[in-house]
Amino acid sequence: MDKNLWLIKLAESPQARFWKVGYDELSAAEKVFVAIWELEADVNNGGFSQYYYNSAGDHALHAPGALRAIGANTMAAIVEKANARFGAGGPPADRDERQGALDALAGKAEEEWLELSGQFQDYPENLTELLYAYVQANKAQIKGV
Repeated sequence: MDKNLWLIKLAESPQARFWKVGYDELSAAEKVFVAIWELEADVNNGGFSQYYYNSAGDHALHAPGALRAIGANTMAAIVEKANARFGAGGPPADRDERQGALDALAGKAEEEWLELSGQFQDYPENLTELLYAYVQANKAQIKGV
């Protein structure tokens, strides 16, 4: 079985509610899925700077915990380092505030984010395997599985 294809089908399933309700209405397991799914998509597409610029970055403070929940501790540490460029409070959850903070950083963080994006994209842990196992272990909390 192609576990990546299975996860894609879950993300696109009409029975799943990942993209139909607000993040706060999702179960804990659904939040883990969404935080990782959006993080991986944006970092792979345009790096951490794109992730923070887009709405996916609304969950940036949740991403390290989500990664740890599935056992991706090295990748969680990478995201924590990227988040730390915003200061002690991390990136604002509000997109407009976060974009303002990105403007204030004005390229100061770009070099580090580029390096951290590369580390993330090297996949020190197999996110597909870990996320698939997590979803299987938490089926009861995830609508559409």
